Amino acid sequence: MLENIYKIKDFLAGMDKVLIIIHQRPDGDACGSALAMSSYLKSLGKQTSIFSADPPPSYFYFLPSISEITNDKNIFQQNWQAVIFLDCGDIKNSRLPIELSGHLTIINIDHHFTNTGYGDFNLVDASASSTCEVVYNFLKKVDFEIDKNMATCLLTGIMTDTGGFSNSATSRDSLDIASELVQSGGKINYLYGHLTKNKSMAGLRLWGLVMSRLKFNQRYNLVYTYVKDQDFRDYNISEEEADGLTDFFNVIDGVDLVVFLRLRQGETKVSLRTTKNNIDVSRLAQLFGGGGHKKASGFTVPWQITEKDGKLVIE
Repeated sequence: MLENIYKIKDFLAGMDKVLIIIHQRPDGDACGSALAMSSYLKSLGKQTSIFSADPPPSYFYFLPSISEITNDKNIFQQNWQAVIFLDCGDIKNSRLPIELSGHLTIINIDHHFTNTGYGDFNLVDASASSTCEVVYNFLKKVDFEIDKNMATCLLTGIMTDTGGFSNSATSRDSLDIASELVQSGGKINYLYGHLTKNKSMAGLRLWGLVMSRLKFNQRYNLVYTYVKDQDFRDYNISEEEADGLTDFFNVIDGVDLVVFLRLRQGETKVSLRTTKNNIDVSRLAQLFGGGGHKKASGFTVPWQITEKDGKLVIE
């Protein structure tokens, strides 16, 4: 791992233009790690931009320099020398609009254990709580001083991926690193307010609707529910209002698995969650071309699922 860090450091030292790419529908870990890495590259005098196929949710707008993240595809017309993928277990999860040219060197920095090591340089630590933790370790090993803005970004990723230090991703290392980031200027209470107090009244009504649809499958000891495109139109809210729903259902006692379906036109996104030590939902997600973590994974399939007489039907 240490050898890979120094190889990446040395390689980046020789680059002038480096593009950063994060996964579609970026979360706190993707945004935080990208903004921290961007700050590092700029300190070295590099030109850099951050691309995401989808704009960040509005509740991350408090992050320093969040406006750097763009979904403008024209960014690919620039003459980049290298690309850093952050928090992408698979390149396809970035939903790139183009194929990367063969001469573009790929640096892959991630924490998903399903990551195949697709980069020319790979810094993947499946034991880390988040990609922000991996980036933090990289910055410490190259003796880079983390300022308060970077601390805020990195702490955001660790907090979101550990569920506020409550899920199985929480470790001694993640707590120690969080403590050091607080010493560098990150404020947990400030972040917690932005990350949790981000729902409108209409959004909470949507949550109530989704909860009312909860069904229990006794055979597989799982619960499932769904949200439709029309639901967002009916409540006149954005899709980000549903963020956090899947994780919230982990509070249900006695079930092995939570399945949350996002029914779109022509496709269905499936999110899987479990709190059981003997269940690895990433293996199920991989069967359908997805991935993630042992306790939190997902995949998207080209199925048109509709609701008929209270039941879900694949058309």
